[in-house]
Amino acid sequence: MFAVGATRFRYAGRMTAAAFSDSRVVTVPPRGRPVAWSLVAAALVLASAALQLVASLERWVVARDSWTRDDVSVEDNLFNYFWPMDPWENLGSTAQFYGAGTLLLALAILAMARAAGAAEDRDTSTERTLVRVTAGSFALTGVHALVSGIIGVPTPLQFVAIPLLAGLVGFVCLVVLGIRWLWASTATALACGFLLGSTLPGYFVAGYLIAPALTNYSSYDTTPWTETVVAATTAAGGLALIVAAGVTAIRRARRAATLTPHV
Repeated sequence: MFAVGATRFRYAGRMTAAAFSDSRVVTVPPRGRPVAWSLVAAALVLASAALQLVASLERWVVARDSWTRDDVSVEDNLFNYFWPMDPWENLGSTAQFYGAGTLLLALAILAMARAAGAAEDRDTSTERTLVRVTAGSFALTGVHALVSGIIGVPTPLQFVAIPLLAGLVGFVCLVVLGIRWLWASTATALACGFLLGSTLPGYFVAGYLIAPALTNYSSYDTTPWTETVVAATTAAGGLALIVAAGVTAIRRARRAATLTPHV
């Protein structure tokens, strides 16, 4: 009788331990909130695209339709606001809109990093450095354009070496981040690809390849709608992040259903 009681006690102990183990598996929440962070990043990127579009329309619709100057064309590099450099003139508030939009991209990169890190439960010093450098390159571009627009003249950041360095380093870091995040979220990696259009090399591709192909016209300086192409690629990145949030939500729902013990 004592042996039977001991056997029952050991069996009950094993059942209790198993139940406790199952409850721990099911109730421990995942680290971070990748879906929420992906949606935050998407909102920031789409808001940036909207501000970039406003700046573009102010140049290529508002200013061009009311253009009366004979000494210079609206297509002249004099009015480029991607990186204001002397000599430069601000058309309306183009530089302010673009600068504010690019600052939002810097914040979006930080949110994308939180989303990708939470999805894989990892966070390495190398990745943190890449994220900071990429966000910093967008922030530098945004601050220069925004402040230049406010004060009406290019800031001291206008010197050629700075935009080239910031643009190229940001481009390379964004490529590396896209590759690293490919295993965490294909859609997030795709968003990185679209955001390459907002870097300095992306701007040149838009101005010398995409815009001329779309308009069937190549300007002596800035082809019309160049900045609109950049805004469109930015918007595509925001849509990719929404897809990333949806895919992550579905995967986590399926994982939770798999881990839930059946009674």
